[in-house]
Amino acid sequence: MVLSEVRNNGIYHVRQLHDGAGDIHRHLENLGFVPGEQIVVVSRIGGNLIVNVKGSRVALSSELAKHITV
Repeated sequence: MVLSEVRNNGIYHVRQLHDGAGDIHRHLENLGFVPGEQIVVVSRIGGNLIVNVKGSRVALSSELAKHITV
């Protein structure tokens, strides 16, 4: 399932990154979204997500979250 569809407070692991352009893939990797990495969905605000990844809180648009399979 993609990250934009998960529940709040759930613990997930990144399985795969999907994108049509390499820039999105590289940006997500730079934020810490790499296969095998644990992430926790903290909250949703207006369709956007706040997640903990590698000890940091990161805000993701729902469009970016659709590129991450957990």
